[in-house]
Amino acid sequence: MAGKCTVTLLEDGASFRIARDAWFNDYPLEELDGWIDFYKQLRADHSKSLHSYDETIRALEDFAETQKRRG
Repeated sequence: MAGKCTVTLLEDGASFRIARDAWFNDYPLEELDGWIDFYKQLRADHSKSLHSYDETIRALEDFAETQKRRG
């Protein structure tokens, strides 16, 4: 089973990192909504993998909410 997905703000304040186990990738904050949509579309398109994207979506949405509160 895959490890926990985390989403964190990078030191530059303009990028975020999605990480799971040994995999990670960094993206500009302005692409955050697009990545949420991307993972939701994967979940919709691949019904056999329905729940495998849930944790990533949840982590991205929680991170997005935190960023909104930060202003």
